[in-house]
Amino acid sequence: MQNPTPKRHVFSLKTTFGLRVADTLQDNAPGREDVAIQCAALKYPVSEGEQGLTLVLTHGLSSHKECFHPTVVDLLRLYAAGTRTHWIREVWLVDMPNHGESAVLNRAYLEDRRRRGQEEGWDGICNTMDFSAYLNAFLSIPQLQGHRVVGIAHSGSCTPWTHALTHPDRTHPHPFALILIEPVFMFPDMPPTDPRAIHGAANVRGVLFKRDKWSSRAEAKRWLLGKTIWSKWDDLALDLFVEHTLEEVHEPRSSPPQSMKSSSYVRSTLRKEEESPLYACAQHTVEPSRLTRMCTALTPGSGRGRSVGGVHVIWAELEEFITKHAQAEILDAMSHRVLSQRVVPGSGHLIPQENPSGLAHALYDILGGHIAVAAGLTVRAPL
Repeated sequence: MQNPTPKRHVFSLKTTFGLRVADTLQDNAPGREDVAIQCAALKYPVSEGEQGLTLVLTHGLSSHKECFHPTVVDLLRLYAAGTRTHWIREVWLVDMPNHGESAVLNRAYLEDRRRRGQEEGWDGICNTMDFSAYLNAFLSIPQLQGHRVVGIAHSGSCTPWTHALTHPDRTHPHPFALILIEPVFMFPDMPPTDPRAIHGAANVRGVLFKRDKWSSRAEAKRWLLGKTIWSKWDDLALDLFVEHTLEEVHEPRSSPPQSMKSSSYVRSTLRKEEESPLYACAQHTVEPSRLTRMCTALTPGSGRGRSVGGVHVIWAELEEFITKHAQAEILDAMSHRVLSQRVVPGSGHLIPQENPSGLAHALYDILGGHIAVAAGLTVRAPL
């Protein structure tokens, strides 16, 4: 099978920014506003049939939609080599509103909102509840109506899915199934000594001091390769990160006065002052009852009057961020309504970047062996 070529889409999503966890659209609060936010997405058409699964993938913090491209390529190769096809309809990759291409499209609004918040005394920085409202709007687009949507979320985008699926003002039906990859769920009574809290606090501080400007993408790649985190990445994943999380900046300068020259460099599309607060524990804290409600709604045979494919979890083998204790706590909060679990060998928390092929195999196993079967699609037994 040839490598699939995705089609680029940009949607203008009508949504509400400034919501908080317990709010409804009728509540009034400082900073609450209806807005049209631009959403950059990639669509991989797979099958012309209307019965297959539609996969919607969302990236973790500081990442981008294209981070899943290597995984999607391997997943579709496995799919094409199988004895049964037509159980995947299409695949969507979505940029969060202040990440990747979406950040560039929304830059003027994001900066204006942050400025107004500073002047008027409310928090104008885009947060995970804004991600939830944005995701709710994306799941409501006409292109997904009538589809069997399978949400696939990595790391920091798992919390937005939880809120988007349990908020009383959601404008879409529940997806057919949900796959969580290394979910970063935190809970109200979590002590500050928990590794998740320690890592989160370190990221809040560290992001503000990290480098985010380079003379060129080539220099940026050389710098990243010298750091432990990025040196472990898949080669293509790193190239895509350099291509899609950095933007070129051209600033005119006059030196000497008689000749106008341009100062060019690349910088992160996600600004440091926007990224830092996203790692705070409060951004990923959920009530266990909310997780249980989400899992119950997606549990087959729960009496909801429609077929569903359940909630599934994929863990990293290396306990970099989510320890075995944290895994057990998360499963407890879900009332053990997780239908299946997989572990990606040799990978740390950043599974899509470190082992995209291993992630593709785990997804294929879950999708073909569990979710497609629950959808009534005839597929072969999992490998």
